[in-house]
Amino acid sequence: MTTLWQTWRRTARRQPDRVVVVEADTGCVCTAAELTLAAERRAARLPTGVRAFTRPNSAEWLVEFLAIQRRGGIAVPLEPGHPLAAPHPDPLPIEWGEGIRLRFPSPRLRGESHGEGRLRDICLIKTTSGTTGQSQPIFCTANNLLADGRQVSATMGITAADVNLALIPFGHSYGLGNLVLPLIQQGTPVVCAAAFVPRQIPDWIERHRVTVFPTVPAVLRALVRLPGPIALSSLRLVISAGAPLAPELARQFHEKFGIPVHNFYGASETGGICYDRTGAGRGVGQPLRGVRVTIRRDGRIVVASRAVTGTGRFVLADRGEWGPAGELILTGRVGVVANIGGRKVAAVAVEAELRQVSGVVEAWVTVTRDGRGNDLLAAAVESDRPRVEIERALAGRLPLWQLPKRWHIARHLPRTERGKLDTAALRRALDCGPSGD
Repeated sequence: MTTLWQTWRRTARRQPDRVVVVEADTGCVCTAAELTLAAERRAARLPTGVRAFTRPNSAEWLVEFLAIQRRGGIAVPLEPGHPLAAPHPDPLPIEWGEGIRLRFPSPRLRGESHGEGRLRDICLIKTTSGTTGQSQPIFCTANNLLADGRQVSATMGITAADVNLALIPFGHSYGLGNLVLPLIQQGTPVVCAAAFVPRQIPDWIERHRVTVFPTVPAVLRALVRLPGPIALSSLRLVISAGAPLAPELARQFHEKFGIPVHNFYGASETGGICYDRTGAGRGVGQPLRGVRVTIRRDGRIVVASRAVTGTGRFVLADRGEWGPAGELILTGRVGVVANIGGRKVAAVAVEAELRQVSGVVEAWVTVTRDGRGNDLLAAAVESDRPRVEIERALAGRLPLWQLPKRWHIARHLPRTERGKLDTAALRRALDCGPSGD
């Protein structure tokens, strides 16, 4: 058995009759004792080793995950239909269901400040598309995960008395740190839904007295668009992560519901990194408790904590700077820089200015080339305002040479299942004509 299972058993023994899982739509509940018993029965039927599985957010997901930990195995939570089969030397085979085998490169962990990493210490493999679009395995120990859970809960003030609305996938890094680990470590209940439409969310929050709602900007945007006044009387904390939060969207949500939105920044390799404790929307907030963030001379962000996989230190592709209140401000990303007439501009810096324009809900900027091979900026914008107004407003914030030359403006930009902008679809839209419209 893994340390995660031992941690859960201690939590469950403290309050075995406590309801820890609620099905949002039906109200069906599962106590700590029932979840433990179901996981033990499931573990008795599982082989040892590495096991990939796919489930919607539910008691069944938690049973499968805990059963793998009970067997001392390695869990690989996947989204339905996840295509994972990458040939690689020295593969690590993974059994999935009935005889389906997946392959990852074997982990080579070099322990530094947090001890030697070994395959037998690993209890979870996260999967992420990374910057290449290819599935990348991230090997996590129980200590990595438990540290992330402690750091998130301590910084955000999440306790056993809270109730989490669990709509973000359990198996994503965000869901693990904000939903699964608080449940395992302190018994924080989760209200789950396998699927949902936005109009159901306020009813679930009121009916189940939800206090904490970790979500993504796409869901916040849908809630803002719901008609009429809506009460969320039990809700005390709204967290946004997974994609950049536009200041305009945060303002609209606060005005409609009277609750500020707290920015949260993290990565699959590191767990949670920064959190906007005030909800003021200044950058992505300050480092979580137990997390050390530094910025290299080239601007790249370096994260060190016990939650970081491998050596305990990771260099992100993101670039940043410190704001006046000690908040981290993202200024760019490695490789996404345009060279326009010998002058360089980061696409993410133009994105940030676009999000400050009134009426802009979301923005995405990339670098492409014109017919002569010169760099130019292309922007996709989610807004009801016409291009000419947005362009005029942006010209008041940036030098003319930094303005995008190609545009795609729509009321709703396409998104992936994770709630992030579908950048492949946006690239196609921006290449649809010389004007990008």
